[in-house]
Amino acid sequence: MKHKKSHLISSISLLVLILSSLSFTSAQTSYLDSLDGKFALQFQISDILTLSGFQGATFSGKYHLGKRSAVRLGLTISLDDSNFDDEYIQEDMTRNNENSNFNSFGFTINSQYLYYLVAAPEIGFYLGGGPFFGFGTSEEETTNEISDSTVYKFNKTGDNFSVGLDAIIGIEWSFDKSMSLSAEYGIMIYYRNSEENLKDLRSTHNRTNKSFRITSEAVKFGISIYF
Repeated sequence: MKHKKSHLISSISLLVLILSSLSFTSAQTSYLDSLDGKFALQFQISDILTLSGFQGATFSGKYHLGKRSAVRLGLTISLDDSNFDDEYIQEDMTRNNENSNFNSFGFTINSQYLYYLVAAPEIGFYLGGGPFFGFGTSEEETTNEISDSTVYKFNKTGDNFSVGLDAIIGIEWSFDKSMSLSAEYGIMIYYRNSEENLKDLRSTHNRTNKSFRITSEAVKFGISIYF
């Protein structure tokens, strides 16, 4: 445990030292000079070079305000509408028929400001951060009918929202005039509130969960395509 902790402290110290030295480095020409006013779509590189949403987002776009600054917006949308049927016979030969309907909807919006530190003509380090907001709602309705005509029903609904800030640090390599590869690491600080309501024929249960969290994000590798 002590070895892991000392290794983490050493890594952070080395990163701070590198960034401190880079902050005084200024290349005479940089790929960033040509990105002023340009827009980019971003995709995350997953296993076996599979492209997926960046920032965990369905859509992620970046706009360069100038030679050293940019803003980024990510939008994630989730939708589920499913039906489940299960028929089984118990040991006492009682036949059960269970039917469940589930639907949910949710979205998350991320917005970030990025500031670039130039290290080389084709390489740039950047720092950034900004707010995010997420919301989700779901409903599940289940009916269990037994062969002796007994019917059990219950309904479960839930709502949740999250709001917070994230801070990121990354490096970008421009390997083409219209494309670049990047790797970044981030920390999220946010508040989450969730409410759940469970109702059957006999009772109603309400549950509320409120939490404040600080979590680290896994390193993400991405590709940006500029227009």
